Order: sequence, then structure tokens, then C-alpha cells
Amino acid sequence: MKPLPEHVPGHVVSHIAGNHCVHPNGTDLNALYGISEQIVARFCPEVLAGEHWTAPGGPWQMNTSFESVPDGFVPAGGTPLDDFRAKFVAVKYVIDPGTPQEETAEFPTGPGLFTGTIGGFPVVNGGTLSIHRPLRVGDHVIQVFWVMSAEHCDGFGAGEENLLPAGEVPYVTNTFKVIAPPHG
Repeated sequence: MKPLPEHVPGHVVSHIAGNHCVHPNGTDLNALYGISEQIVARFCPEVLAGEHWTAPGGPWQMNTSFESVPDGFVPAGGTPLDDFRAKFVAVKYVIDPGTPQEETAEFPTGPGLFTGTIGGFPVVNGGTLSIHRPLRVGDHVIQVFWVMSAEHCDGFGAGEENLLPAGEVPYVTNTFKVIAPPHG
């Protein structure tokens, strides 16, 4: 894996003003996550050439307590959020998989891990741990994996949709385009 620069929350890497990825519900993800890099998401599919960027993927929402868990589940904390923090190891990215330009980067958990609330429930997003170097102009694919040391349960239920298994968990795949900046 190639070493990449460490993300420093609040550190402005962008060379242009106005990097804002706005969710269809109106939420400015740059403001929400406290990052200035261009964000890649299904609804923000373009990055300017020469710009650093990140791909948070979606947030993982948890219950405030373990109301329901699968048989044999062993929590590593008193709440689902505590359990997640104890078991989340890293976020891993595979950029342009299967191509000669394929790159893999892994960012360990740390203080840059986003935690917040949506609708009164805790959420996390591992994408705030990463920052990626500029890519060449053209089409790109990014696969995001969350690396877990043990099975995590969100506390809402015992179904597969409520669990993150141990190991590398495929979290999201996005396609995006790096475009040349406008001249003028």
C-alpha cells in the first residue's frame, strides 16, 4: 500500500473555494463532516483535477442501547457506539480496481472518525479518516471497505442488515469522474 497524507480535520487542502457535496436531502456533507476536501458520493460524482478528495460512503447508524442482538454476540462496550469504536480497525479503499492504475490505501481508526447523531441515534463515518491524492482526468471507481476486528451489531436487531462481520466488509462502491477545471 502506498502511504498517503494523513487527514487533519479542519485542514484546508483544496485549492478552490466552495467544495460542497450536498446530499439530496439538503445536507452539506462537507459542513457535516468538517472536511474541506472534495467528496465523492453517488450524488457528487465529480472531482476537479489536481484536488485532494475523500469518499466517506454512507453513515452507519446505531441504536443507543443493545435492544436486540444475535445469539452469541459479544459486545466490546456498553453501547453499540462503544462497541463500534472498539472493533473498527480501519477504512480501506481500492481505487480503480482491476486496472493498471489500481491503488489500495488503508487508514487506521483515530480521532478523525466522524461520530454524530441522526434522528437522535448515533452515527459514524470512517471516510473522514481519509484523504486521497489527486487522480488523472477521466473515469474512476472506488471501493470502500470497513475493517472490523470482530462482529459488530447496531443494537436495532439481529438480522444480517444489523451486523458488520469481522474482517474486510464491503461498504460502498462509487464511480466518479475527475474533470479539468473550467478556464476563465
